[in-house]
Amino acid sequence: MLLNGKHAVGVDYVKNGKLARAHAGEVILSAGTFNTPQLLMLSGIGPAAHLREHGIAPVVDLPVGRNLQDHLALWCLYERPAGGDFREDMRFDRMAVAMLSAYFFGVGPATRLPGALHAFVKTRPELAVPDIEFMFRSTSMNAHLWFPGIKSRFADGTGIRPTMLHPESRGEVLLRSADPTAVPRLVFNFFSAPNDLPTLREGVKRAREVAAQAPLKPFIGKELTPADAGRTDADIEAWIRRTAITAHHPCGTCAMAEDESSVLDPQLRVRGIDGLRVVDASAMPDLVSAHINACVIMMAEKAADMIRGRSQLTAET
Repeated sequence: MLLNGKHAVGVDYVKNGKLARAHAGEVILSAGTFNTPQLLMLSGIGPAAHLREHGIAPVVDLPVGRNLQDHLALWCLYERPAGGDFREDMRFDRMAVAMLSAYFFGVGPATRLPGALHAFVKTRPELAVPDIEFMFRSTSMNAHLWFPGIKSRFADGTGIRPTMLHPESRGEVLLRSADPTAVPRLVFNFFSAPNDLPTLREGVKRAREVAAQAPLKPFIGKELTPADAGRTDADIEAWIRRTAITAHHPCGTCAMAEDESSVLDPQLRVRGIDGLRVVDASAMPDLVSAHINACVIMMAEKAADMIRGRSQLTAET
């Protein structure tokens, strides 16, 4: 980031192995939840003590990189006694035709994923919003192309993915060094808040209850995970700790708020720096009760309106 005092005036970047420079009246930073805070901190915008640890002179002391959140999830997997349509569509010749149909006409099995069903669940009735999402999968985790005589078709399966929507645990993004090519350190601190593990455990138990319902018997067979690894609450918690992964919905590391101590103001402007905005999921102060892609698109549209309005006002002035 190029700063003239506390005014962003452009960026330095590498192109074809050479350092280049671009100047701008306003800089829009959209590098994502992990790399946006990294770029800000490398430019001297972030926690002063942490910046000094890496020899970076602080320009503005802000909680950049803090408040890292993500949806944590895991798979309850089952055999599928009778294979589904998707497995048959994965035969090489059929999928080749399906890909052509999708590309040229936008229709057919290659236009949809085998997991378009979702449910949002409150594990306690007094909650204001759902705290668990179920992502349903209608085929095996090991699905692959197959063709008779060349590669055998896979054993079909299905699954329910309980996902914790509002974790109380908070992590942070830290610099590994002052070298911009060094990847940042991600410290998620999962399960550091006491309520998170019991919430996800309850989500697993609810998912198993759903899978055991009579209408699903033709589609769900033997449980593969957690199976014997999840007989008691303690077993389920141990299994969660071993196997949980994120749903890849990170956010919050440059949170916006009306509070003067936040990284961004409600117009997505970096506090203490003129001419600099952040427009990506790092600006979200908290996770939504769903996937974040639509929210990020909405933020980008809103930011475009605000920036366009500012440009028009400047031109009229």
